[in-house]
Amino acid sequence: MSAPFTLMVSAGTYHLPFNRLGDWISRWMLAHPEAQVIYQHGPGIPISGADNRVIIPVDELMELFAAADAVVLQGGAGGVMDLRALQRIPLVVPRHPELNEVIDTHQLLFTEKASALGLVHRADEEHQLHDLLDQAVAGELKTRCGVAERTEGISQGVAVLNRLPQKLSMLTTFKRLASSILPVARSLR
Repeated sequence: MSAPFTLMVSAGTYHLPFNRLGDWISRWMLAHPEAQVIYQHGPGIPISGADNRVIIPVDELMELFAAADAVVLQGGAGGVMDLRALQRIPLVVPRHPELNEVIDTHQLLFTEKASALGLVHRADEEHQLHDLLDQAVAGELKTRCGVAERTEGISQGVAVLNRLPQKLSMLTTFKRLASSILPVARSLR
């Protein structure tokens, strides 16, 4: 009997929750009850059937990343670089500022370029992530790589990261400010 498919998922520990990723993983798990999923959810909501952790110490996290059959990450550069150092090709779902998952578009910009360079497998929609995971389970998706090589596109990547992120609309900025201040103001009454 072969070992069950192991999936390590990290929504990161950023102060804004990334429940959309957890929802997508949860629904994928319904079709794959044999999969063993470890989920670092940070301030987000745990998901049923997974080994849920708020935060995993970095040494343990790197061990889990290295051992898993596949790794799903938020679209942050730090996590992608960690995975590439482990000779892994992560599946990434970038956070969206308009969904109040992050404050700007840096994850969208970074993962677009990283995907174009073949450094990550990017999913922008739930069905895309499920398709990538199904390919990984079937052994049809490359989730490991050799020693990370310098890419010709690194200067392009640096240029993307140096661009100012798209500003949020005034209404979105106001809503975020209000949602941060109102609880504090209520507690002072």
